[in-house]
Amino acid sequence: MATTPDEASFEETIKSVGDLHGNMAVLSKLDAILKDLNTDISEPEKLIQSDGAISGTIVQLANSPLYGFNDKSENIATALQKVGYNQALKLVGLALSKQVFMKDLESYGISADAYWRYSYFTAIFMERQAKNLGMDSDAAYLLGLLHSIGRVVVDQILHTRQVEVFWDRFIPEVEWELMMIGFTNQKAGAILLKLWDFPPELVDRVEKQDSGSKDFQIMLLDYGRKLAVHLVDPPRLRALCRDGAHSVRDKLRMSTTEMIKEVSEIEAYVEEVYSSLKDC
Repeated sequence: MATTPDEASFEETIKSVGDLHGNMAVLSKLDAILKDLNTDISEPEKLIQSDGAISGTIVQLANSPLYGFNDKSENIATALQKVGYNQALKLVGLALSKQVFMKDLESYGISADAYWRYSYFTAIFMERQAKNLGMDSDAAYLLGLLHSIGRVVVDQILHTRQVEVFWDRFIPEVEWELMMIGFTNQKAGAILLKLWDFPPELVDRVEKQDSGSKDFQIMLLDYGRKLAVHLVDPPRLRALCRDGAHSVRDKLRMSTTEMIKEVSEIEAYVEEVYSSLKDC
């Protein structure tokens, strides 16, 4: 059984995990740049170009069937011009999702494919609902994409410590995490995102996502992740699409039929993105 660390030592452990995915900080910096109305248009390009792996993946995505352009981009500048600078955050998030989320979470028994689809479906669902409601869609997208990144931390810590005790789902996930490392994946994710300088509001929502908060984005996240989990269970998925199925459901201004269609469209888009990303 793993020993329970105090918070200071746990933060040091998380920092070492964060260093393995240090390029994720590019996403937080880009978010800040795009929110600055005085930002020069060349700044996003320079930031993305600072990471060769990210920029290479973005150029490949811009040239993929996902966007359907006939002419090929050879660099970040032409890729962003074609796809649109308003898509820069999503493109970088997508490129990073391949590096961070397309890995098996062995301690949780979650495959790389399942983890990526779950995270990306939640991100796109939240982004689309936020747009429909006139909310900050970038903030919703980031919360959906990054809300379970703490699982990567927990999995890496247990792997590093050579702890071969896996979550068997007979006990609640939170209880298992507390027994194994002394902290939940939500706390771990929040600490990691803070180290990467993501907005305090995002960090707070990641940590409090299971607190029963009435914050609308947290409620929307809870609904989105429930839908994502049940994509493999059509009867339960249809039930979740009904009016009144969730506390946030009736605020989304869609009938049951419209919500079923919305989920189906997002699921199809996620599969299209997955196919393009796997080829990059």
